[in-house]
Amino acid sequence: MKIKPLIQLRELIAAALKSQTNLSKSFQSFFKEAMELFLTIPNRINFLQMERFGHSSEQRFRMNFRKKCCDWIRFNKSFIAEGNPERRAIAIDPSYISKSGKKTPGLGYFWSGCASSMKWGLELMGFALVDADATSGTHLIAKQTFNKKRRGRVPEYLRHMDNPDSLVGQYLRTINSLKDELVSISKCMVADAFFSKESFVTGLNSLGFSLISRFRDDVRLKYLYAGPKTGQRGRPKKFTGDVDLKKLDMSIFETFASGDIAIHSAIVWAVSLKREVKVVIADFNEPDKKARSRKVFFSTDTSKSAIDIFEIYRTRFQIEFLYRDAKQYTGLCNCQSRNSGTLDFAFNMSLSTINIARQFGAQYSTTLSVGDVKVLLHNAAMVERLFSMFGNSPNLKINNTDFKELLFYGVRAAA
Repeated sequence: MKIKPLIQLRELIAAALKSQTNLSKSFQSFFKEAMELFLTIPNRINFLQMERFGHSSEQRFRMNFRKKCCDWIRFNKSFIAEGNPERRAIAIDPSYISKSGKKTPGLGYFWSGCASSMKWGLELMGFALVDADATSGTHLIAKQTFNKKRRGRVPEYLRHMDNPDSLVGQYLRTINSLKDELVSISKCMVADAFFSKESFVTGLNSLGFSLISRFRDDVRLKYLYAGPKTGQRGRPKKFTGDVDLKKLDMSIFETFASGDIAIHSAIVWAVSLKREVKVVIADFNEPDKKARSRKVFFSTDTSKSAIDIFEIYRTRFQIEFLYRDAKQYTGLCNCQSRNSGTLDFAFNMSLSTINIARQFGAQYSTTLSVGDVKVLLHNAAMVERLFSMFGNSPNLKINNTDFKELLFYGVRAAA
């Protein structure tokens, strides 16, 4: 155990910043200090608190948070480890951010999963790379949702929609603005059942992405006809009947096993999506119920394996954990600014700090959660502040024995 966790943290941030050569030295020093403060301030994180715990003025934080020179995708790509690209996907998920008042850009009524209702506030569209092998998620970038009408010609990827200014249309505009950076990472996206809409799937396909998602339990599917042509007049036969989810045609479906879960897969026609998809029907064994619960997943890329589709969708929940940790520990909902640029910087700083905290915890032999890492770094910051008041360098040999317990005291107390 090293006695200098703050130095390790600063080295991690500096290594990630090397990917961006267009940043001034002044902005880099501010960035390192701000990200360190996000992991050492124990309570609400705002500009006033950052001035109290940091070395810069409140005005410096306010001015630099408005700058748009930071490439968040390039910064967060440095935390992505090597892996199988076929087992990876970009998870997308909107998250509700509470915000009072009437003057903040983007305010409106958005769906809150915690409250299970529409609430007044902001919405954040997050992008994260999920890895089915490592069962982990890495934040890439987050963009605020602006539910407003756009002027000008409707883009090609939105012309199939009746209302291009709808919420789904806004999501597609956000994806299009990041298309070049996201395609270089993965061409497969994974999202929850809300996005299993024809308007979204068609627009996403025109942008060059495939989608893995889940259907509703009452989805309508049709078997595809693969027999010879009859030679009769009229439209060729395309379907052979509806798919009965309670009684599958096992001559068409392939069956696999993943632990206690039985998986059935086939290429069928999705009526709601108006296209061929590869469906993965999973039977979950629930000991409390006599009957099995059955969920239907799908991929618009029919060449993808059934196991990959199922496990990638299960890994999608890693983006929910990113939101949870950011709201609990790094002040995702704490920014009080009414400037859209400042809010964008604060949201991405909060979520990117989770990547730093996880990378920091992975350097130790024991597995530290984000909460443990924050307690450890807060204790280290307090010890550093105490020694800075003495005016002399501390004796590291004594500190390695006397203050080792102090740094981990909060972590052990929480455990």
